[in-house]
Amino acid sequence: MTAQSLEGRIAAAVTARDYFRRSQFGLTGRSGHKEWLHFAVYADGVDLLVNFSLVDDIRPRAPRGAELARITVLVRTKDGWDGDVEGFPSERVHVRGGRTDVSFAENHVRFLDGAFRIRVSLSRRPIEVDLALVPEVFPSEANNIDVEDGPAIHWMVLPRLSARGTVRVGARLHPLSNAPAYHDHNWGNFRWGKNFAWEWGYALPDDRTCPYSVVFVRLMDRGHRTDLMQAVFLWDGPRQIRVFRDSELRVRHEGLLAPERPFKLPRAMALVAPEHSTDVPRVLAVEAAGRGDTLEFEFRAEDLAQVVIPNDDDLGVTIINEVSGDLALSGEVAGRKLSFSGRSICEFLGA
Repeated sequence: MTAQSLEGRIAAAVTARDYFRRSQFGLTGRSGHKEWLHFAVYADGVDLLVNFSLVDDIRPRAPRGAELARITVLVRTKDGWDGDVEGFPSERVHVRGGRTDVSFAENHVRFLDGAFRIRVSLSRRPIEVDLALVPEVFPSEANNIDVEDGPAIHWMVLPRLSARGTVRVGARLHPLSNAPAYHDHNWGNFRWGKNFAWEWGYALPDDRTCPYSVVFVRLMDRGHRTDLMQAVFLWDGPRQIRVFRDSELRVRHEGLLAPERPFKLPRAMALVAPEHSTDVPRVLAVEAAGRGDTLEFEFRAEDLAQVVIPNDDDLGVTIINEVSGDLALSGEVAGRKLSFSGRSICEFLGA
């Protein structure tokens, strides 16, 4: 198989799985659909998160079938965190169902010629993103992930992409070439504030010649007392070679990350959720073993930013902690020893 044909097969697999499902609220009356495209990039001197989201507008006076379109951008440089959440009126939103082709005003995400093309220019912050992200692995899809008191969550993940382009923060331009990147796509009719929380993370090796990629996901009740599902996904080169699930995993937290003053978005929500303390572990340790295979890693948290989301059915909030840090992994799978270390972003969602 040639490299070109492999790239074509990966692109075809992404096209077949990574497309907007769209809400049926205007047709069937079922409300609460949420859908977003999430991208994370690590580059020299800058960490970047970009999220395009489209959710049903369930406010009492909203027209039936109305949606809320938002872009969330977080960047971390030597000067700290910056970013914003921007909303867009419906007349400036264009989404093609069945494809990855999303435009919010002049900002867009498109999958063209085997690459995600992302362009974002924030109106209130001096941040511009112009990137092409090329998938290097086949995607994995997990459907009908149950939560205790609501509809299921669906998820598609691409843990390894190569990013090129530019990120501008203020007066500084960060050029990217072959920078490690991550992408996932989430959708479902779940509601913020219900009885679920999650931990999620990915790791790519600093050594770009190392073929391994890993994703960790853990879904729990909101009080973190009961695990609903947990898994570690491992890729060797372009293909997923192992999934450790549920009883094959042991998860351990050590300490708590205590930032002096967490960066929060939207900025106005800092008035609603002003707390500085977090329940984010300083160390997340995972041990996986089953059928003769073993894998273990430690994620050491360094810094975090928070996205604060109003709950759908009460006056509370849901906080998404985006945590930057380092991860070291080792193990033996299918008789092959593996180890690597690299930068990572983990996400901890809860009350």
